[in-house]
Amino acid sequence: MDDIDSATRKNTQAKALAIAYGFPLNGIALIPADGRSPRAASLDEWLGRGLHGPLDYMQRTQKARGGIGGRFPWARSVLALGAFYDGQPQGREGRDLVAHMAGYARGRDYHLIFQRRLKQLAAALVQAGVCSHARGHVDTGPVLERAWAETAGLGWIGKNACLINPRLGSFFLLAEVLMDSVPAPDPPAMPHCGTCQRCLQACPTQAFVAPGVLDAGRCLVTWNVERRGETPRELWAQQGAWAAGCDICQTVCPYNAPRRTPAPDVELSHPLPWQKMSLADCILMNAATFDEAFRASALRRTSLNGLRLGAITAAGNVNAEECRTALKQCLNDTDEEIRARAAWAILQMNG
Repeated sequence: MDDIDSATRKNTQAKALAIAYGFPLNGIALIPADGRSPRAASLDEWLGRGLHGPLDYMQRTQKARGGIGGRFPWARSVLALGAFYDGQPQGREGRDLVAHMAGYARGRDYHLIFQRRLKQLAAALVQAGVCSHARGHVDTGPVLERAWAETAGLGWIGKNACLINPRLGSFFLLAEVLMDSVPAPDPPAMPHCGTCQRCLQACPTQAFVAPGVLDAGRCLVTWNVERRGETPRELWAQQGAWAAGCDICQTVCPYNAPRRTPAPDVELSHPLPWQKMSLADCILMNAATFDEAFRASALRRTSLNGLRLGAITAAGNVNAEECRTALKQCLNDTDEEIRARAAWAILQMNG
């Protein structure tokens, strides 16, 4: 009975501390004796089919992601965590850069915010006696975040491959703390997508080969963020209005109706200088402006050229007349990719 009471107490304490340090979504999952991660077999199959596309790092980290116990043999549980960002549309399409950005990337770089919070949370967990050793992770580490979060009850992995909370939608970012203790686990989330196929039908590149199974080689985010604008030519028109990222499979989800989504995290939604930038300004942006405006932004990952290529593509697709002069200037740019994309965008606008 004492062990049960202790495990329950540790669960309650851990989740209370998670809320105190900025993670309103939280739950606990236990690591099995073999250290195998949930959905590890699905990861192996996904990689075996080559559905990771150009994301070579997924292959390099396959073993670590599939078996969390191999890298962290001391870990016994995962405190899965989530914080909300603003996923609602902003700005005017064709004029404002912010209107062409995925919601998660519009605010401050969540890696910097979460790393600070996780360090503080890990120390607090040890001090409170929940565990004697704790380590925080954001998505830069080889951890199957969505799978652990699903097991910990934060939500289910939907047909759009996003984690969806039944009450609060999917506009949230994940992190986790690995602990060497065994608190009482939370029940895993159960799927609630039912017969809905809105996300599958709405994907502009038809990147889902099956419900919940994403072909990363056809996902816009792979190209306009991870591969820094190197989108294959056959996908330029399908990139639509997105300069960086894509939210379509989330915005069409009934669980993300505006009346359901909670208020965003204050730090994550803190305004940044680039949010006042026009689409045309981004198209002509230089390195000095990029370094200044995107200093604390997750969009730095996209790179200067990646953002410019994304903005040029979006301008052509939405027929942004306010960007025509900027596009014409790009025809004399020193970068061959910029010149080619601008020429294509002008042709798009000319019909």
